[in-house]
Amino acid sequence: MALSKAVSFAASSLGLALAFSAILLVSSTAQVLAADESAAVNTPAEAADDEQPVKAVNEKILPLINDAYKDLNKGEATKAVKTLNKALTIDPDSITARRYLAFALVQSNSYVQGLSQMQKLSKITPMNAFDWYVFGEAYAGAGGLEHSLSCYQQALALTPGYHAARGGAVKALVKQGQFGKAIEQVDKGSTFATDKVVKKYYATLRQGVLDAELYQKDAARLGSNQGVTQEQMEEQASKPVLINPSMNDGDN
Repeated sequence: MALSKAVSFAASSLGLALAFSAILLVSSTAQVLAADESAAVNTPAEAADDEQPVKAVNEKILPLINDAYKDLNKGEATKAVKTLNKALTIDPDSITARRYLAFALVQSNSYVQGLSQMQKLSKITPMNAFDWYVFGEAYAGAGGLEHSLSCYQQALALTPGYHAARGGAVKALVKQGQFGKAIEQVDKGSTFATDKVVKKYYATLRQGVLDAELYQKDAARLGSNQGVTQEQMEEQASKPVLINPSMNDGDN
């Protein structure tokens, strides 16, 4: 197949994958944030993944955290970062504020700062699936692919049906040229999909991995005669599996 056709297929897969990711983001972010806040405020003895006690949110910073949640839901991550930093100035020990500050930093592409917040968070509370996912996204953005893959795998060990973490693992594997393992992750993740949109997403994601593999093979075969650099090839290979953070622990 010609290189231009492979590029076209990969671009098409990218558009569909991002469209499905946006749907997952909108439908799940508010629900997960609300559930987290409810657990922290109303039932401090309950925890989602590891049944560890949850530290109650300081009432003094609760309005700030609520404002930050709203900003994150609207995609205003930079604004959320400022609000959450203010909350941590008031209560430096707030687990909730630090958790979502790390997420907001990753959302605003401040990956190194996000890593720093996750490292601090890991010292004060047991890591749940969402924490490992954010850790993985921070490492991925900072260029630490192997570390990011390890973090995604930790998230999946806690919650196998965590689609965002599964997508992150696929992304990391594709960037490392491990297409066979990426396909295995897609197929494993699809077994946890019950929603039609998520099922379609995995089908599109699978095709995107195959297109990326084909593109890499054609680029390697044609080489510089077609003006394709190694950097361009790696960038194109990663495109079909770019995934917006969905904070989704399943299909809800």
